[in-house]
Amino acid sequence: MDVVLERLQELDAKVRETLAELTQSRGERETLLAKVTTLQNELRSREQEVAALRAERGRETVEVTRLRAEREEVRAKVEGMLTEITRLEAAVQGAGT
Repeated sequence: MDVVLERLQELDAKVRETLAELTQSRGERETLLAKVTTLQNELRSREQEVAALRAERGRETVEVTRLRAEREEVRAKVEGMLTEITRLEAAVQGAGT
């Protein structure tokens, strides 16, 4: 009978040890799940930032393209004016001689 009681106590100790490990594992699991959730939220936030930056880059690209076209238009006008000035100077010099 003592052997049976001793064996029951050993089994009881193993069950308590297993329950303690299970409780610890559950706590670690909850901690890891919280970290995963935090990281997922951070990832979503960064993805939103990236999307916003891409949209901004797209808008800036359009603006740069518009400004380049405007610059070319101004350059063409200036070249036209320089050509006209050269023609007028030649006409004035021709009339003065």
